[in-house]
Formats: sequence, structure tokens, C-alpha cells
Amino acid sequence: MSKRVYCLYRVSTKGQVEKDDIPMQKQRCHEFAEAQGWEIVREFSEKGVSGFKVSAKDRDAIQEIQRDAAMKKFDVLLVFMFDRLGRKENETPFVVEWFVNNGIEVWSSEEGQQRFDTHVDKLMNYIRYWQASGESLKTSVRTKTRLGQIVQEGRFRGGKPAYGYRLVKKGRIGKKNRELYDIEINPEEAIAVKRMFDLTDRYGYGGRKLSSVLHEEGIINLRTGEPFHYASIQHILSNIMNAGILRSGETKSEVFPELQIVSLEQFNRVAKAREQRSVNYAIKCGGTTEIVQLEDGTEAAVVRPPRAYPRKIVGKALLSGNVYCGHCGGRIFATTARKTHRPTEDNERIAIYKCYNRSQHKGQCDGPSTYRAEKVDKVIEQLLRGIFERAKKVDEKTILKMLVDASAEQCQQELKAAKLEYTKTMKELSRWGDLMLDSLDGTCVFTPEQVKARLDAVQAKADEIAHQVQQLEEKSRQMKPAAADLLREHQQILTWAELFDSAAIEEKKVIASYLIKAVTLTRGYGIQVDFNISEAQFLNGLEMG
Repeated sequence: MSKRVYCLYRVSTKGQVEKDDIPMQKQRCHEFAEAQGWEIVREFSEKGVSGFKVSAKDRDAIQEIQRDAAMKKFDVLLVFMFDRLGRKENETPFVVEWFVNNGIEVWSSEEGQQRFDTHVDKLMNYIRYWQASGESLKTSVRTKTRLGQIVQEGRFRGGKPAYGYRLVKKGRIGKKNRELYDIEINPEEAIAVKRMFDLTDRYGYGGRKLSSVLHEEGIINLRTGEPFHYASIQHILSNIMNAGILRSGETKSEVFPELQIVSLEQFNRVAKAREQRSVNYAIKCGGTTEIVQLEDGTEAAVVRPPRAYPRKIVGKALLSGNVYCGHCGGRIFATTARKTHRPTEDNERIAIYKCYNRSQHKGQCDGPSTYRAEKVDKVIEQLLRGIFERAKKVDEKTILKMLVDASAEQCQQELKAAKLEYTKTMKELSRWGDLMLDSLDGTCVFTPEQVKARLDAVQAKADEIAHQVQQLEEKSRQMKPAAADLLREHQQILTWAELFDSAAIEEKKVIASYLIKAVTLTRGYGIQVDFNISEAQFLNGLEMG
């Protein structure tokens, strides 16, 4: 009776499949089985399955073959080469041994039978898959390196083009003498991508809001003919290629202007906004604490995640995620309440700010539980309008010089003080060094151990001050780039100044969050404002003649 044979064929990528088949492996196994006088009773083909990345327990073919082996449905497992069974050094050798231990012969049409009669057989079995694993790692490294080089050269690395782009042939010929694809912006699709970024940047819209707004504007997904899905929008907003940067894994190219749908600055702003509005942002910044002084004069350590974008854009309240209670230091959130407790026909509701601790943990806060948002927002809007008016009246060169000079002067003072402290510390270090010699000679009141301990402490202090000096010198060198940043800040403030009064509440929320780091509320509508950007702080204190 001829032996019953199961054949397993596998290729790592679907590109290796020809007309839904794996002909080379199949033909060779059929020839081998016929020469042995065996009967092939079943064949399994794994198309696009990596033997290095995918575990045997996650491969349906391996699992089914093992079940049939346990039921004695076949006698021989035949593959083209043993690495078709897998390339995992910590798993595949034991899978092969399992088949042999269960009475199944494991054969390769090219490498013969895998046996386990001796310790040498077991060792050779392990070495085979250890080598196969190593080859997979080398192939992976070579592939990643080459793909990284391709994107750094500004060329398409393959696959389906992202929304907003299309593939074109421009006469570039590859190694196999075939014309290769290049990638370029698709003007029709790019309209939607640009609009998504503009709406998110200006109004702080999230994926679901963007989907509905784009649908209302008649902008649809040209590839599906349907409105944009929330997940598709999120993918587009997170794709750095829209800023003209190609990426392969951790490798990123320089900016290619011909591939830019949005500027890199806008892409980074949107990425920062999306991160700060995510539900996990507060958890991520859970260790970020500040020491604040409360209304009663005491200090408290509070968690205040750095935020330059509103936590929420819904509602009529101006502030979101950047307003805090001055009595307990906790966060204040925006909500609504009935305008009056008396029954009315329209049951009108108004926006309020509410202290979380006061409403949920009364013992932790003795301040008011609510503040009328209208009163608070009126003060904040007046403050912002004052900053905008000052920004219009101040010459850019004047404000830059005053701000940079002030920063440079403070930096130089800190650097001078640090260098003086370093000189004093080095003199102290020298004195203790002399005392060490005296201690070793027995002419010092301190033991060598005591002197050594003090030497180590002074040396650590000297190292710390040296590092501080280095940082201050670097900061001093960065004063000119800081001037460029301040210039961009000033231009942005002027832009906001033009549109603030006519802006929608969502846009006002974005502007207020960008300018204001924290608003602290206390009893009697006491309001303290800390700013995110230096120019706003400067303009707020500037007296105009």
C-alpha cells in the first residue's frame, strides 16, 4: 500500500503567487512523490503568509494538518524545502518534531527526510531553523534599509497610494526593464484633504464632525462615491505624506514641495491638536504636576496637562480644558444649567463653569460650585481684544527686539551666575584635593574616607553646574531662531485679531486655548490668566500711550 501524502506549499507575499497558485513548489513535490511511489491525498497552499512573522498556532493550514495527523489521516508531510513549515527558531523545530513523534514522516523534496533518531538529528533540525530565522532577519533588515533609501530619494515605495495622491508613469525604468510608477498629487482628491486640515486647524473639528461638515458641503470620497468615514478621516489626518514627507517605518524623507498638500507647520499643529484632544492625553500627562498657590495662601500640587488646544469644541462656553479652581486647584469644566428654577415654556439653558471637586467631592473644595460662563467669557474676550489691539499698534521690529533682548539679558545673567558658581565649586574641589593629601600623610583632622566623601559631593555639584552652563550657552546660541518663532507668533496674533470678532465659537475656543495656558477662577469672579506664548504675556502688560 502506497503512503498517503499531505503537501504544504507556502509563499511569504501574494506577489509570489501566479494565477492563484504556487506552481514551482507544487510541480516539484508532485515529481518527488511520484518517484517515491506515494499518493498525494491533499494539498495546502498558504499565500502571503510569513513563516517568520506568523506563529504556527495562527496558521490555519498547520493547525488543520496537525488535527489530521492526530487522526492518522496521512503518513507523510511533504514540502518543497523545510523552511516552508516556518522560520521561527524557537517554534518550528518543535512543530516538526511533533509530527515525527505522532508517526508522520516529514520530507522535503530538496533536503530529504527529517529524522530524530539521534541527538545529532535534533541538533541539525534546530540549526536548520536557526539559520532560516537568521536569513529572515537579514532579509528584513535589507528590505527595510532599501525601502528607507527609496523614500529618502523621493520615490514611491509601492502599494496603494494614499488618498490625495495618484500613481503615474514618467518613463523611469527599473532593474527588470519595466516602467516604474511615480507618485504625485491628485488635484481632485487633494481638495478634500486640504479642507479636512483647514477645518481641524481652524475650528478644532474631530473626525465625526468633519464627516458631517464635508457631507454638508458636498465633498465626498471620490474613490467610493460615499461620504468620508470617520476612520478614513483619521487616517488622512495622521498621514505625514500630506506634508510632503515620505515614510517607510522609522525612516522619513526630507520635505518634497511637489508632494505637499498642506504645510508641515499646519500638519504639526493638527497633530498636536488631535493628541491634546484625545481621551488618553490626560492619562499620558498624568505625571505632569504644578505647584500652585490657592486663594487661602496655601500651596497645592495639581495635575495640569500642557494644552494649547481646547479639550472640547462643543457648547457655548469659551474655555475648555484650561480653566481651574483657585480654591482647590482642581479642574473646572463647562456645562449648562437652567436659567431659572421657575418653570418656563422654553426651559432656556445657559452655559456655566463648574468645579469638579466642589460638585463631586465637596470636602475637597470650599469655593463656589458654579460660575456663569457669560461673565467669565466677557472678561476673557476683553483681555484678548486688548492684546489684539496692542499687537496692531506695536512695530514688529520693536517687539522682537524688546522680547529677544529681555530673554537674552536674562539668559546672560543666568549664564554669568552659573559660571561664577562653577569657579567657586572648582576652588572648593581643589581645597579638598589638598586636604586628601594631608589626610593621607596623617596631618589632617579628617580621615581619608571623610575627605573622599566630600570630594565626591563637590565633584557631583561641579558636574551639575557644568551641565547647566552648557545648556545656557546653547540657549544663548538659539536666540536668533527664537526671534523667528516670535515673528511667527506675532503674525498669527495679527491674523486672529482680524477674524476674532466675526469668528464662530469653535474658532474662538481654538484661539483662546492657543493663547491662554490657564484661567483660575475664585469667589466673586476673581480671574487670573496665565499665557501660553511670551508675546501675549508681554502685550498684556504693555501700556500704550
